[in-house]
Amino acid sequence: MVSKSHESARVTSEDTPENHSPSRRKILLSLLWSAAAANAATLFGGGHKALAQQKVTKELSQYQDTPKDGQKCSECTFFEPPKGCKVVEGDISPEGWCQLWNKAA
Repeated sequence: MVSKSHESARVTSEDTPENHSPSRRKILLSLLWSAAAANAATLFGGGHKALAQQKVTKELSQYQDTPKDGQKCSECTFFEPPKGCKVVEGDISPEGWCQLWNKAA
């Protein structure tokens, strides 16, 4: 008689797809590393052009076209009128919001 061993697959709350969205901290660290890499390329790259700063996707930043809790892109330090952002790629609505929102001074 052959005995088969079955290991049960354990699924924790950390394994669910809902918990795979990156944290604000991870996104900001990614942006910082990108900026550091661009600066290093400028310093050590000889006569080469500086690398363009990488922007995050709307999905990664959890961008939405509507304000959230009174926060909107037009009041964020990263917003570039009329419809741009320093850290999120693509067209950005002045009335939009993302998790990287930072109140303009």
